[in-house]
Amino acid sequence: RVPTAPLGPMCMEPSSPPTHARRVKRPTTAAPSFAIATVTRNPHRFGAWLDYYRRLGAAHVFLAVEQSPDVVAYCEAHAAGFVTLSVASEQSNPYFTLIDRQEAHVNAALAGCAVHGVDWLFHVDDDELLHFCEPWEEVARRVPRDADCLVLTNVEAVPDHAGSDFTTISRFFLDDDLFLCYVNGKAGGRVGSTAASGSHRFTGVEWLVPLESAMLMHFESCPYGRWRDKFMHYASLQRKMSDIPFRFYVDSILACRRVVAERRERERRNERSAAGLRSSRRTGVARKMRLGSGEAALRGFWRRRKLLHYTAHPGAIVTVRHLALRDPAPGRVETRGGRGGRAAPAAALLCHWGERRKEGLNLDT
Repeated sequence: RVPTAPLGPMCMEPSSPPTHARRVKRPTTAAPSFAIATVTRNPHRFGAWLDYYRRLGAAHVFLAVEQSPDVVAYCEAHAAGFVTLSVASEQSNPYFTLIDRQEAHVNAALAGCAVHGVDWLFHVDDDELLHFCEPWEEVARRVPRDADCLVLTNVEAVPDHAGSDFTTISRFFLDDDLFLCYVNGKAGGRVGSTAASGSHRFTGVEWLVPLESAMLMHFESCPYGRWRDKFMHYASLQRKMSDIPFRFYVDSILACRRVVAERRERERRNERSAAGLRSSRRTGVARKMRLGSGEAALRGFWRRRKLLHYTAHPGAIVTVRHLALRDPAPGRVETRGGRGGRAAPAAALLCHWGERRKEGLNLDT
């Protein structure tokens, strides 16, 4: 198993005590409500991501936006009243300060939830979707009274091609011994009695939500363009590599650094050559060659390390019909075997609860 430090709970510094803001009283018969807290930078298909949480039933979204003015403009135009925005400045060390930024944002969102009368807050990233396999009210009803932290199992998205994203991917990998990123899940916190504890937990008694009831779908490095932009950004700013716990992350940054170095060397050679070119047409060709250099190498890396990573372990892949899919498969959820770090859950429980209520399922196991 890939070590989870510094993201694992054992490596987190003690959190500050929860902030007890004045709660808005809710009727005792009201169903429990939940909100989402996210730190985002240049998200992929943000409008569709936000619409997913509207359809899922989130009461509110608390968003910390970094270097993404288009996201701010979209929320101001289309999500007034549903999204609370905070805008952050550019970070000089984007990876190792991320946990601190997330923790601060989640604690601020907890205070906001208390004011607005929201019962639970889930912390997710902008490449993650919270998925309920049954009504959220049913999940909340089974939470032990003393539990303040709902732990969600994370599963990794399995892309079909370079353009696959959360609107097209329906296959997910369950073997956490072979995950490319973190393995310790994400969590939701009970508002008014908990605080953020790093980026993966809240303080207080934990309760592991059964995978058959809810999960956290992680679309790590999907689509290809999202992977390229993310790790080119890390490659330009990240200096210390030894403490990054994920081999896939380290190798992705190194691959991007090699491409950047090769591009710079090629640009220097082209600039020397271009000085002797008199034809503007030939100069334009040289410029296009510079801009396209390295793309094939990056695509090859992503194909080997992401696209093909899961093909050797088909027994650990399940298909999940979720609300973000543009063309969900009609009435079918498939599983294959149970080999891998986790046994495959019952197929019928992996579809979205609304679809399961409306139609019967043909199971292919």
